[in-house]
Amino acid sequence: MKFKLGALFVALVVTAAPAQADWLNAVKDGASSALKETKDSAKAAALNTSVRTALGLTEGKSTQAAIAEKLGEPASKTEKDGKTLWLYDVTVLSASYPTLTELVKTQEAAQKSVQLSFTADVLNKLELITPAK
Repeated sequence: MKFKLGALFVALVVTAAPAQADWLNAVKDGASSALKETKDSAKAAALNTSVRTALGLTEGKSTQAAIAEKLGEPASKTEKDGKTLWLYDVTVLSASYPTLTELVKTQEAAQKSVQLSFTADVLNKLELITPAK
């Protein structure tokens, strides 16, 4: 009887090992994916903050009139979900704001637009986006 229990134990361990390996791989892949998303999110937030600072805009404070006077008219204006959205081309802004020049040196950033989201007349959010083509 002792031999049968030992064989059963070995069989359980041997058959469980591949399942454990699959489980560990799934955990590792999930953690890697979450880490990459966190890294990308932090990078985007830092980039948005840099652009906002370079343009001298303050979320919750800057008004549409002040921004239009400072940056000129946006390339486009739209309404979405009760918010007004303005789009500015990063390369156009960099001509007037030399601190953005470093930003547009990368092809990825040069293809982006600055999107300003307004609630009422006040800047709610600034973010770099890749415009739809």
